Amino acid sequence: MVFSIVGKKQEKKFRINGKVLCMKKNVPVSVLVIVFVLFAGCLSSPVVRESAQGALHSHYEYSVGWSPGQGCYERITGYVYNAGNTSIDAVQLNLNLVNTGTGTIRDSKAIFVGPVGAGETRTYETTLDGECTQEYRVDFAFVK
Repeated sequence: MVFSIVGKKQEKKFRINGKVLCMKKNVPVSVLVIVFVLFAGCLSSPVVRESAQGALHSHYEYSVGWSPGQGCYERITGYVYNAGNTSIDAVQLNLNLVNTGTGTIRDSKAIFVGPVGAGETRTYETTLDGECTQEYRVDFAFVK
């Protein structure tokens, strides 16, 4: 181990394969790596829901995601199926990201699925924009 004096502070340095590594520079990098690892999955497990209106049924799940460009968001994936004997024209899904603390809607999306035949299944996927410091739920409704 080699010690050097920088100003009035003492700095620890280690020599590995002839190179001197400075601990002062490695600490912030280590802290950043730990933070990114902890928040990589936003510490959330998927929530699975079902919704039905007449012959139309939907199974969907949502979970928290994070990306550098988008920040925190809810990722929703699911499918709609027609359990009836007749085709349903122009099916649309309305998804709302609702703040569980205040009850306000943070983001909303309408997804046009189109006609769903008898016994037919259609899949969908979307994201709703949220804030990292808030808790949310996804409310779902069919529009026919």
